[in-house]
Amino acid sequence: MSPLATSADDKPLLRIAMVGHVDHGKSTLIGRIRHEMSALPGTAAVDASVAGNWAFVTDQLQEEREREMTIDTAQTFLDTPVCRLVFIDVPGHQELIQNMLSGATRADAAVLVLAGDEGVQVQTRRHALLLAMLGIRNVIVAVNKMDTLGRREAAFRALERTAVEELRTLGLQAAAVIPVAARDGDNVVQRSPAMPWYDGPSVIEAIGELEPAVPPEDALRFPVQGVMRNGGPVTVFGRVLSGSVAEGDVLSAWPAGAAVKVRAVRRFPEDHAPAQTGEAVGLVLDGPQPVRGDVLAAPDDPPLVTATPSGRVFWLAEQPLAPGDVLALRCATQVVTVRVAEIADRLDTATLDPLPGHEPLAAMQLGTVRLSAEHPVVLESFERMAGLGRFVLERRGTAVGFGIVG
Repeated sequence: MSPLATSADDKPLLRIAMVGHVDHGKSTLIGRIRHEMSALPGTAAVDASVAGNWAFVTDQLQEEREREMTIDTAQTFLDTPVCRLVFIDVPGHQELIQNMLSGATRADAAVLVLAGDEGVQVQTRRHALLLAMLGIRNVIVAVNKMDTLGRREAAFRALERTAVEELRTLGLQAAAVIPVAARDGDNVVQRSPAMPWYDGPSVIEAIGELEPAVPPEDALRFPVQGVMRNGGPVTVFGRVLSGSVAEGDVLSAWPAGAAVKVRAVRRFPEDHAPAQTGEAVGLVLDGPQPVRGDVLAAPDDPPLVTATPSGRVFWLAEQPLAPGDVLALRCATQVVTVRVAEIADRLDTATLDPLPGHEPLAAMQLGTVRLSAEHPVVLESFERMAGLGRFVLERRGTAVGFGIVG
Protein backbone atom coordinates (compact mmCIF):
# COMPACT_ATOMS: atom_id res chain seq x y z
CA MET A 1 0.00 0.00 0.00
CA SER A 2 1.25 3.45 -0.86
CA PRO A 3 0.56 5.81 2.04
CA LEU A 4 -1.89 8.65 1.51
CA ALA A 5 -0.97 10.00 4.94
CA THR A 6 1.27 8.95 7.81
CA SER A 7 0.12 8.08 11.31
CA ALA A 8 1.95 8.94 14.48
CA ASP A 9 3.77 5.59 14.43
CA ASP A 10 4.76 6.07 10.77
CA LYS A 11 2.43 3.39 9.43
CA PRO A 12 0.54 4.32 6.26
CA LEU A 13 -2.81 5.92 7.14
CA LEU A 14 -5.75 5.59 4.75
CA ARG A 15 -9.18 7.17 5.31
CA ILE A 16 -11.94 5.29 3.48
CA ALA A 17 -15.47 6.72 3.05
CA MET A 18 -18.13 4.02 2.85
CA VAL A 19 -20.87 5.49 0.65
CA GLY A 20 -24.00 4.32 -1.15
CA HIS A 21 -27.78 4.14 -0.99
CA VAL A 22 -29.57 3.54 2.31
CA ASP A 23 -29.73 -0.12 3.39
CA HIS A 24 -27.20 -1.29 0.80
CA GLY A 25 -24.91 -2.60 3.55
CA LYS A 26 -22.21 -0.01 4.27
CA SER A 27 -22.23 -0.48 8.06
CA THR A 28 -22.54 -4.26 7.71
CA LEU A 29 -19.47 -4.35 5.48
CA ILE A 30 -17.40 -2.34 7.99
CA GLY A 31 -18.59 -4.53 10.86
CA ARG A 32 -17.69 -7.71 8.98
CA ILE A 33 -14.24 -6.33 8.18
CA ARG A 34 -13.75 -5.55 11.87
CA HIS A 35 -14.89 -9.05 12.84
CA GLU A 36 -12.64 -10.88 10.38
CA MET A 37 -9.60 -8.74 11.15
CA SER A 38 -10.05 -8.83 14.94
CA ALA A 39 -7.59 -11.71 15.15
CA LEU A 40 -4.79 -9.40 14.01
CA PRO A 41 -2.38 -8.16 16.69
CA GLY A 42 -3.37 -4.72 17.97
CA THR A 43 -6.92 -4.94 16.63
CA ALA A 44 -9.73 -4.85 19.17
CA ALA A 45 -12.12 -7.77 19.11
CA VAL A 46 -15.74 -7.21 18.11
CA ASP A 47 -18.29 -7.52 20.90
CA ALA A 48 -19.86 -10.99 20.65
CA SER A 49 -23.31 -9.47 21.18
CA VAL A 50 -23.29 -7.97 17.66
CA ALA A 51 -22.46 -11.27 15.90
CA GLY A 52 -24.68 -11.49 12.83
CA ASN A 53 -25.70 -7.82 13.21
CA TRP A 54 -22.42 -6.46 11.90
CA ALA A 55 -23.84 -2.97 11.29
CA PHE A 56 -24.05 -2.51 15.08
CA VAL A 57 -20.24 -2.27 15.18
CA THR A 58 -20.57 1.25 13.70
CA ASP A 59 -24.24 2.08 14.40
CA GLN A 60 -23.84 2.82 18.11
CA LEU A 61 -26.87 5.06 18.64
CA GLN A 62 -30.00 3.28 19.87
CA GLU A 63 -32.04 5.07 17.21
CA GLU A 64 -29.66 3.82 14.51
CA ARG A 65 -30.06 0.25 15.71
CA GLU A 66 -33.84 0.47 16.00
CA ARG A 67 -34.24 2.05 12.55
CA GLU A 68 -31.41 -0.04 11.05
CA MET A 69 -29.84 2.98 9.35
CA THR A 70 -26.80 5.16 9.94
CA ILE A 71 -27.78 8.66 11.10
CA ASP A 72 -24.51 10.28 12.03
CA THR A 73 -21.07 9.91 10.48
CA ALA A 74 -19.09 7.26 12.35
CA GLN A 75 -15.42 6.33 12.19
CA THR A 76 -13.99 2.86 12.73
CA PHE A 77 -10.24 2.47 13.24
CA LEU A 78 -8.20 -0.60 12.32
CA ASP A 79 -4.56 -0.79 13.31
CA THR A 80 -3.14 -3.59 11.18
CA PRO A 81 0.47 -4.81 11.15
CA VAL A 82 1.20 -2.93 7.91
CA CYS A 83 -1.12 0.11 7.98
CA ARG A 84 -3.81 2.03 9.81
CA LEU A 85 -7.28 2.22 8.26
CA VAL A 86 -10.02 4.67 9.15
CA PHE A 87 -13.44 3.69 7.78
CA ILE A 88 -15.84 6.64 7.64
CA ASP A 89 -19.40 5.30 7.57
CA VAL A 90 -21.63 7.99 6.08
CA PRO A 91 -25.44 8.01 6.00
CA GLY A 92 -27.18 6.90 2.82
CA HIS A 93 -30.56 8.57 3.41
CA GLN A 94 -31.42 11.67 1.36
CA GLU A 95 -32.30 13.76 4.43
CA LEU A 96 -28.81 13.13 5.80
CA ILE A 97 -26.83 14.13 2.70
CA GLN A 98 -25.13 16.95 4.62
CA ASN A 99 -23.77 14.38 7.11
CA MET A 100 -22.49 12.41 4.14
CA LEU A 101 -20.67 15.46 2.82
CA SER A 102 -19.03 16.28 6.15
CA GLY A 103 -17.77 12.71 6.46
CA ALA A 104 -16.58 12.16 2.90
CA THR A 105 -14.68 15.46 2.85
CA ARG A 106 -12.06 13.89 5.14
CA ALA A 107 -11.57 10.77 3.00
CA ASP A 108 -8.66 9.76 0.77
CA ALA A 109 -10.62 7.05 -1.06
CA ALA A 110 -14.11 5.51 -1.09
CA VAL A 111 -15.91 2.20 -1.23
CA LEU A 112 -19.23 2.60 -3.05
CA VAL A 113 -21.55 -0.12 -1.75
CA LEU A 114 -24.20 -1.31 -4.22
CA ALA A 115 -26.83 -3.86 -3.19
CA GLY A 116 -27.20 -6.61 -5.78
CA ASP A 117 -30.94 -6.97 -5.21
CA GLU A 118 -31.63 -3.26 -5.86
CA GLY A 119 -28.83 -2.07 -8.15
CA VAL A 120 -28.07 1.60 -8.76
CA GLN A 121 -30.44 3.86 -6.83
CA VAL A 122 -30.89 7.62 -6.35
CA GLN A 123 -28.38 7.95 -3.52
CA THR A 124 -25.90 5.72 -5.36
CA ARG A 125 -25.73 8.36 -8.08
CA ARG A 126 -25.73 11.30 -5.66
CA HIS A 127 -22.96 9.88 -3.53
CA ALA A 128 -20.88 9.11 -6.64
CA LEU A 129 -21.49 12.65 -7.90
CA LEU A 130 -20.37 14.12 -4.57
CA LEU A 131 -17.25 11.94 -4.58
CA ALA A 132 -16.39 13.46 -7.97
CA MET A 133 -17.04 16.97 -6.62
CA LEU A 134 -14.83 16.26 -3.60
CA GLY A 135 -12.02 15.09 -5.86
CA ILE A 136 -12.00 11.53 -4.50
CA ARG A 137 -10.76 9.51 -7.48
CA ASN A 138 -9.87 6.25 -5.70
CA VAL A 139 -13.23 4.42 -5.78
CA ILE A 140 -13.83 0.71 -5.16
CA VAL A 141 -17.31 -0.70 -5.91
CA ALA A 142 -18.55 -3.48 -3.60
CA VAL A 143 -21.57 -5.23 -5.15
CA ASN A 144 -23.12 -6.43 -1.90
CA LYS A 145 -25.85 -8.97 -1.09
CA MET A 146 -24.67 -11.38 -3.79
CA ASP A 147 -26.38 -14.09 -1.72
CA THR A 148 -29.75 -12.64 -2.86
CA LEU A 149 -28.64 -13.28 -6.46
CA GLY A 150 -27.53 -16.85 -5.85
CA ARG A 151 -23.90 -15.66 -6.15
CA ARG A 152 -24.30 -15.93 -9.93
CA GLU A 153 -21.59 -14.50 -12.20
CA ALA A 154 -24.05 -13.30 -14.89
CA ALA A 155 -25.97 -11.21 -12.34
CA PHE A 156 -22.73 -9.68 -11.06
CA ARG A 157 -21.39 -8.85 -14.53
CA ALA A 158 -24.58 -6.97 -15.41
CA LEU A 159 -24.28 -4.88 -12.24
CA GLU A 160 -20.56 -4.39 -12.85
CA ARG A 161 -21.19 -2.94 -16.32
CA THR A 162 -23.86 -0.59 -14.97
CA ALA A 163 -21.68 0.63 -12.10
CA VAL A 164 -18.65 1.23 -14.33
CA GLU A 165 -20.74 3.21 -16.81
CA GLU A 166 -22.41 5.31 -14.09
CA LEU A 167 -19.00 6.23 -12.66
CA ARG A 168 -17.56 6.96 -16.10
CA THR A 169 -20.39 9.46 -16.70
CA LEU A 170 -19.11 11.38 -13.66
CA GLY A 171 -15.45 11.20 -14.67
CA LEU A 172 -14.68 8.44 -12.16
CA GLN A 173 -13.00 5.09 -12.76
CA ALA A 174 -13.53 2.07 -10.53
CA ALA A 175 -10.27 0.73 -9.10
CA ALA A 176 -12.07 -2.61 -8.62
CA VAL A 177 -15.62 -3.99 -8.76
CA ILE A 178 -16.02 -6.81 -6.24
CA PRO A 179 -18.90 -9.30 -5.67
CA VAL A 180 -19.56 -9.35 -1.91
CA ALA A 181 -21.86 -10.92 0.64
CA ALA A 182 -20.90 -8.77 3.63
CA ARG A 183 -23.13 -10.60 6.09
CA ASP A 184 -21.34 -13.89 5.37
CA GLY A 185 -17.88 -12.43 4.74
CA ASP A 186 -17.64 -13.43 1.06
CA ASN A 187 -14.77 -11.50 -0.63
CA VAL A 188 -14.57 -9.07 2.29
CA VAL A 189 -11.14 -9.91 3.71
CA GLN A 190 -10.50 -13.28 2.08
CA ARG A 191 -11.54 -14.39 -1.39
CA SER A 192 -14.59 -16.61 -1.21
CA PRO A 193 -14.77 -20.19 -2.53
CA ALA A 194 -18.54 -19.63 -2.82
CA MET A 195 -17.87 -17.52 -5.97
CA PRO A 196 -15.08 -19.49 -7.71
CA TRP A 197 -15.67 -17.62 -10.99
CA TYR A 198 -14.32 -14.39 -9.44
CA ASP A 199 -10.51 -14.11 -9.47
CA GLY A 200 -10.08 -10.47 -8.43
CA PRO A 201 -9.16 -8.96 -5.04
CA SER A 202 -11.19 -8.94 -1.87
CA VAL A 203 -12.31 -5.57 -0.53
CA ILE A 204 -9.34 -5.34 1.86
CA GLU A 205 -6.91 -6.47 -0.85
CA ALA A 206 -8.28 -3.81 -3.22
CA ILE A 207 -7.87 -1.14 -0.53
CA GLY A 208 -4.27 -2.26 -0.10
CA GLU A 209 -3.62 -1.74 -3.81
CA LEU A 210 -4.82 1.88 -3.89
CA GLU A 211 -2.30 4.43 -5.07
CA PRO A 212 -2.18 7.91 -3.55
CA ALA A 213 -3.59 10.85 -5.45
CA VAL A 214 -0.72 13.13 -6.46
CA PRO A 215 -1.43 16.83 -5.74
CA PRO A 216 -1.28 18.68 -9.07
CA GLU A 217 0.27 21.76 -7.47
CA ASP A 218 2.74 22.53 -4.70
CA ALA A 219 2.39 26.33 -4.67
CA LEU A 220 2.46 27.94 -1.23
CA ARG A 221 -0.98 28.73 0.16
CA PHE A 222 -1.38 29.70 3.82
CA PRO A 223 -4.92 30.76 4.86
CA VAL A 224 -4.70 33.02 7.92
CA GLN A 225 -6.83 31.67 10.75
CA GLY A 226 -5.85 34.12 13.50
CA VAL A 227 -3.69 37.20 14.13
CA MET A 228 -1.89 38.30 17.29
CA ARG A 229 0.25 41.36 18.06
CA ASN A 230 1.71 41.93 21.53
CA GLY A 231 3.54 45.21 21.09
CA GLY A 232 5.89 43.71 18.51
CA PRO A 233 5.79 42.05 15.09
CA VAL A 234 2.49 40.50 14.07
CA THR A 235 2.11 36.71 14.34
CA VAL A 236 -0.41 34.92 12.13
CA PHE A 237 -1.66 31.41 12.80
CA GLY A 238 -2.97 28.81 10.42
CA ARG A 239 -2.31 25.58 8.55
CA VAL A 240 -0.12 25.33 5.47
CA LEU A 241 -2.62 24.31 2.81
CA SER A 242 0.02 23.65 0.16
CA GLY A 243 3.75 24.07 -0.36
CA SER A 244 6.22 25.22 2.30
CA VAL A 245 7.22 28.45 3.99
CA ALA A 246 10.60 29.28 5.52
CA GLU A 247 12.10 32.05 7.62
CA GLY A 248 13.25 34.89 5.37
CA ASP A 249 10.60 34.24 2.68
CA VAL A 250 8.94 37.29 1.16
CA LEU A 251 5.23 36.62 0.61
CA SER A 252 2.09 38.42 -0.56
CA ALA A 253 -1.07 38.59 1.56
CA TRP A 254 -4.16 38.29 -0.65
CA PRO A 255 -6.67 39.66 -1.62
CA ALA A 256 -4.84 42.99 -1.17
CA GLY A 257 -1.48 41.63 -2.34
CA ALA A 258 0.53 43.43 0.38
CA ALA A 259 4.15 42.29 0.78
CA VAL A 260 5.21 40.68 4.08
CA LYS A 261 8.41 38.95 5.21
CA VAL A 262 8.59 35.85 7.42
CA ARG A 263 10.79 36.72 10.40
CA ALA A 264 10.26 33.41 12.25
CA VAL A 265 8.34 30.13 12.14
CA ARG A 266 6.72 29.36 15.50
CA ARG A 267 5.72 25.84 16.59
CA PHE A 268 5.88 23.65 19.69
CA PRO A 269 8.35 22.23 20.47
CA GLU A 270 10.46 25.06 19.04
CA ASP A 271 11.83 24.30 15.59
CA HIS A 272 12.76 26.85 12.94
CA ALA A 273 12.68 24.46 9.99
CA PRO A 274 10.40 25.37 7.04
CA ALA A 275 6.70 24.64 7.64
CA GLN A 276 5.33 21.99 5.28
CA THR A 277 1.94 21.11 3.79
CA GLY A 278 -0.58 20.22 6.50
CA GLU A 279 1.41 21.72 9.37
CA ALA A 280 -0.25 24.17 11.77
CA VAL A 281 2.20 26.94 12.73
CA GLY A 282 2.56 30.59 13.63
CA LEU A 283 4.44 32.95 11.33
CA VAL A 284 6.04 36.10 12.72
CA LEU A 285 5.77 38.71 9.97
CA ASP A 286 7.26 42.06 9.12
CA GLY A 287 5.04 44.36 7.08
CA PRO A 288 1.33 45.27 6.95
CA GLN A 289 -0.86 43.24 9.30
CA PRO A 290 -2.93 40.54 7.52
CA VAL A 291 -6.41 39.69 8.78
CA ARG A 292 -8.26 36.42 9.25
CA GLY A 293 -9.23 35.09 5.83
CA ASP A 294 -6.19 36.46 4.01
CA VAL A 295 -4.15 33.91 2.07
CA LEU A 296 -0.35 34.10 2.01
CA ALA A 297 1.33 33.07 -1.25
CA ALA A 298 4.58 33.53 -3.15
CA PRO A 299 4.56 36.88 -5.01
CA ASP A 300 5.31 35.24 -8.35
CA ASP A 301 2.47 32.70 -8.05
CA PRO A 302 -0.66 34.49 -6.80
CA PRO A 303 -4.04 32.79 -6.28
CA LEU A 304 -7.22 33.76 -8.10
CA VAL A 305 -8.72 36.93 -6.58
CA THR A 306 -12.22 37.79 -7.77
CA ALA A 307 -15.38 39.62 -6.74
CA THR A 308 -17.47 37.48 -9.15
CA PRO A 309 -16.85 33.87 -8.08
CA SER A 310 -18.69 31.04 -9.81
CA GLY A 311 -18.85 27.30 -9.46
CA ARG A 312 -20.88 24.10 -9.53
CA VAL A 313 -23.22 24.11 -6.52
CA PHE A 314 -25.01 21.13 -4.96
CA TRP A 315 -28.05 22.65 -3.26
CA LEU A 316 -29.18 21.18 0.09
CA ALA A 317 -31.98 23.41 1.42
CA GLU A 318 -35.73 22.97 0.98
CA GLN A 319 -36.07 26.60 -0.08
CA PRO A 320 -34.71 26.84 -3.65
CA LEU A 321 -31.77 29.05 -4.55
CA ALA A 322 -32.80 31.94 -6.80
CA PRO A 323 -31.12 34.95 -8.43
CA GLY A 324 -30.88 37.83 -5.97
CA ASP A 325 -30.56 35.59 -2.90
CA VAL A 326 -27.95 36.77 -0.39
CA LEU A 327 -25.79 34.18 1.38
CA ALA A 328 -22.43 33.76 3.11
CA LEU A 329 -19.67 32.00 1.21
CA ARG A 330 -17.10 30.08 3.27
CA CYS A 331 -13.81 29.02 1.70
CA ALA A 332 -10.85 28.00 3.87
CA THR A 333 -10.85 30.73 6.59
CA GLN A 334 -12.75 33.30 4.50
CA VAL A 335 -16.37 34.33 5.06
CA VAL A 336 -17.77 36.67 2.39
CA THR A 337 -21.31 37.91 1.74
CA VAL A 338 -22.41 37.07 -1.81
CA ARG A 339 -25.46 37.63 -3.97
CA VAL A 340 -26.64 35.14 -6.60
CA ALA A 341 -26.24 36.76 -10.02
CA GLU A 342 -27.20 33.83 -12.27
CA ILE A 343 -27.99 30.12 -12.30
CA ALA A 344 -26.71 29.07 -15.71
CA ASP A 345 -27.64 25.39 -15.84
CA ARG A 346 -29.03 22.63 -13.62
CA LEU A 347 -28.73 18.84 -13.26
CA ASP A 348 -31.14 16.31 -11.73
CA THR A 349 -28.79 14.40 -9.42
CA ALA A 350 -31.23 11.49 -9.10
CA THR A 351 -31.02 10.68 -12.82
CA LEU A 352 -28.03 12.83 -13.96
CA ASP A 353 -30.32 14.33 -16.61
CA PRO A 354 -29.86 18.03 -17.53
CA LEU A 355 -32.61 20.51 -16.57
CA PRO A 356 -33.45 23.93 -18.07
CA GLY A 357 -31.15 26.67 -16.85
CA HIS A 358 -31.96 30.15 -15.53
CA GLU A 359 -34.47 28.76 -13.01
CA PRO A 360 -34.19 28.38 -9.21
CA LEU A 361 -32.01 25.54 -7.97
CA ALA A 362 -34.09 23.08 -5.94
CA ALA A 363 -32.93 20.74 -3.19
CA MET A 364 -30.62 17.93 -4.40
CA GLN A 365 -30.03 19.66 -7.73
CA LEU A 366 -26.62 20.66 -9.11
CA GLY A 367 -26.16 23.91 -11.00
CA THR A 368 -23.60 26.37 -12.30
CA VAL A 369 -24.01 29.45 -10.09
CA ARG A 370 -22.46 32.87 -10.66
CA LEU A 371 -22.11 35.10 -7.61
CA SER A 372 -21.31 38.71 -6.80
CA ALA A 373 -19.24 39.21 -3.62
CA GLU A 374 -19.23 42.28 -1.39
CA HIS A 375 -15.41 42.22 -1.51
CA PRO A 376 -12.86 40.08 -3.39
CA VAL A 377 -12.46 36.44 -2.40
CA VAL A 378 -9.33 34.27 -2.78
CA LEU A 379 -9.92 31.04 -4.68
CA GLU A 380 -8.31 28.42 -6.91
CA SER A 381 -9.81 26.06 -9.45
CA PHE A 382 -10.76 22.84 -7.69
CA GLU A 383 -8.58 20.79 -10.02
CA ARG A 384 -5.55 22.87 -9.08
CA MET A 385 -6.06 23.08 -5.32
CA ALA A 386 -9.05 21.53 -3.58
CA GLY A 387 -8.58 23.47 -0.32
CA LEU A 388 -9.26 26.79 -2.07
CA GLY A 389 -11.42 25.27 -4.78
CA ARG A 390 -14.41 24.19 -2.72
CA PHE A 391 -16.79 26.34 -0.72
CA VAL A 392 -19.91 26.20 1.40
CA LEU A 393 -22.89 28.52 1.07
CA GLU A 394 -24.71 29.42 4.29
CA ARG A 395 -28.03 31.04 5.04
CA ARG A 396 -28.38 32.45 8.57
CA GLY A 397 -25.54 30.27 9.80
CA THR A 398 -26.85 27.02 8.27
CA ALA A 399 -25.06 25.28 5.39
CA VAL A 400 -27.42 25.19 2.41
CA GLY A 401 -25.07 24.50 -0.51
CA PHE A 402 -21.72 22.92 -1.36
CA GLY A 403 -19.72 24.09 -4.36
CA ILE A 404 -16.51 23.71 -6.30
CA VAL A 405 -14.75 26.32 -8.42
CA GLY A 406 -14.50 25.36 -12.08
